[in-house]
Amino acid sequence: MGSQTLDFPRLRDEPSFDEMLGLLSALELKPSSWNDQSSTTLEDTPGLSGYLTSILKNSFGWLDDSVDPDGEKKEMLWDLASKRISERCGRTAMGEISRTWDLLASTAHPALSIQIREPPLVGDSLGFKTWGTAWAIAQKLDEFGQTHFQHLLGNSNIFTTASGEIIQHMQTRVLELGAGTGLLGLAAAALWRTNVVMTDLPLFQDNLSHNIHKNSHVLNERGADVSCDVLDWTDGENGLMKCWNKEFELVIASDPLYDESHPKMVATMIKRYLKNDVSSRAMVAVPLRDEKTKGFATNLRDIMDGYGFSLLSEGTVVCRDDWANNDEEVRSWFGIWGFAPA
Repeated sequence: MGSQTLDFPRLRDEPSFDEMLGLLSALELKPSSWNDQSSTTLEDTPGLSGYLTSILKNSFGWLDDSVDPDGEKKEMLWDLASKRISERCGRTAMGEISRTWDLLASTAHPALSIQIREPPLVGDSLGFKTWGTAWAIAQKLDEFGQTHFQHLLGNSNIFTTASGEIIQHMQTRVLELGAGTGLLGLAAAALWRTNVVMTDLPLFQDNLSHNIHKNSHVLNERGADVSCDVLDWTDGENGLMKCWNKEFELVIASDPLYDESHPKMVATMIKRYLKNDVSSRAMVAVPLRDEKTKGFATNLRDIMDGYGFSLLSEGTVVCRDDWANNDEEVRSWFGIWGFAPA
C-alpha cells in the first residue's frame, strides 16, 4: 500500500458508510508469508496513520438512527480503523493471524498450500509465531527427501484387510521437536507422505491440533498422518504419552535453541527418541542471528559428537522474518546426523 496514492474521503464531507467501509477494507495489510524477495517492511501511505486515528476520534454523527439505528456500523468502522493501525505496528500488534504457505510443485510432488493459524503473541509465547527458519527449511524438504533421507522415505507396506480395505502403513516415523505452529511438521508429512508426531509444551497443543485439522484435506490427499503430543525437554522420560511407539527413524527441529541449556536438551531428546539404527537420521536447523546463537549451534555440534553421532551433512539457507530489515540477511545453519559407525 505504501507505493499507492489513495484519495481519502474527507470526514467533514460526511462520506457514506459504504464509502468508508470500502476504503478501510482496501487498506488491509495481510501478513507476509515471505514467498517472494520483496521488502517485508510495512510501508505507510503518507498521512494514513493520522487519517486512521481521526476515524477513531470521529463520532460519525451523520450516520443517524435511520442509517445506523443500533450503532453497529460506527462500531465496525472504528474496529476496522483500529485493525488497520495495528497491522502497521508490526507482528506483535496484529493479534491472531492466518497465513498460507505455498510450496512449489516439483518432480516429486504437486504444489501444496499449508494453512497456519498464529494466535496473538503474548509474553514469551514464542511457539505461537511461525519463524523464518521453519519456512526456509520447509522449502528444502523436497531436496532433503531425495538426498539425505531417500533411504527412509517412500518405504511402505500396502496390505488388504479381511474386509477388503486397502491399507498403506508408513514404516518411517518422524518426530518434530519444538513444533511451534506446526509449519515444518505439516510440510514434512505432506511432502514426504509419511507420519509425523509434532511435539511442544502443553500451551501450544490446542493450536497445533487446530492447524492439523485445518490441513487435514492436504494430509489425506497425500496419505500422510500427523498428530501432536506433549514433550517437555526437562522431563523427556515422561513425554509422548500418546505414543505407543517412542522410537523414530527421523527427528527434526527448527530454531529450537533460545537458551544456553537448550543445545544439550535437544541433543538429549534426539538421543532418547531416535531409533538406534544405522539408517536413522536427525536434522536440526539454527538461525545464526548473532554470536550467541552461533555459539548455540557450535555447542549442539559438540554435544551431538559426544553422544556418538556423526555429522553427515551441513549447510546454510537464507531465512526471512517479520522483523527483517530490507538489507538484513539472516542465514540458518542446518546439520544432519546419523549414528557413528561402531
